[in-house]
Amino acid sequence: MLSLAGRSSWDGLGQFLSALCISHCVLLPLSLGFLPAATSEVLEGEALHQGLVFFVVLCAGMAFVPGWRRHRRMEVPGLAVTGLVLLGVAAFLLPEGLSESVETGLTLGGGVLLAVAHARNRTLCRECCALKEG
Repeated sequence: MLSLAGRSSWDGLGQFLSALCISHCVLLPLSLGFLPAATSEVLEGEALHQGLVFFVVLCAGMAFVPGWRRHRRMEVPGLAVTGLVLLGVAAFLLPEGLSESVETGLTLGGGVLLAVAHARNRTLCRECCALKEG
């Protein structure tokens, strides 16, 4: 079983990845004018986004499952699942040719929900640990 420090590390990684995802979505359109077209195609590619979603799901599972077992608060998996669904829809289910802004909006929304879920999970795990020690 993971220690609290181990769960907290997964939440920290999850928050970092959520922030990285949000930064990618916001900064990429701004930086396209400065990057060669080949580089922008790599950064915007479907395969990259789909691969990142799989990594995000793995990280989320490593953080949220042990956290929920500790605090049993449904708000965390509710936020996490909603965020993951938004990311999954953006990466796998949107039809080709749909507005880029729709994909970006779904991805940003999913990233923000996951960041909030990781922060809440970390807080609830710390509260549980403090109650146990106290």
